[in-house]
Amino acid sequence: MAAEFSRSVAADIAVLPDLLDAIEAWLGEAGVPIADIARVMIAFDELLSNIANYGGGTIMVTIGLDAGVLRATIADTGPPFDPLALPAPDTDAGIDERAVGGLGIHLVCEMMDEVGYVYEAGQNRLTFHKTF
Repeated sequence: MAAEFSRSVAADIAVLPDLLDAIEAWLGEAGVPIADIARVMIAFDELLSNIANYGGGTIMVTIGLDAGVLRATIADTGPPFDPLALPAPDTDAGIDERAVGGLGIHLVCEMMDEVGYVYEAGQNRLTFHKTF
């Protein structure tokens, strides 16, 4: 049986803890394995924090879980920004030599099976999939 989660909030860092708690609770209730919940929550935390800090507007989170496949969409009404277009971070460089930014989306791409971005209808839409 498919399970779904949907929530809209202001792109404000102050509301993210409640949203992240709701997502984590839903993942547990939907039967996602604990180790996978941790990975998925890192992705949500990173992506939502970046939107709240730099995007503005409204954030809409939609998650579906069916037959062991999680499909998530995070949409926001901030200015167009494709985080997947950023250059890959130099993970071999020392911490003092690395450019600021880009490591979070790199981690998301490494932990999820598929990550995509599109700007349509005035919204940034970032999607990711994870099979359990």
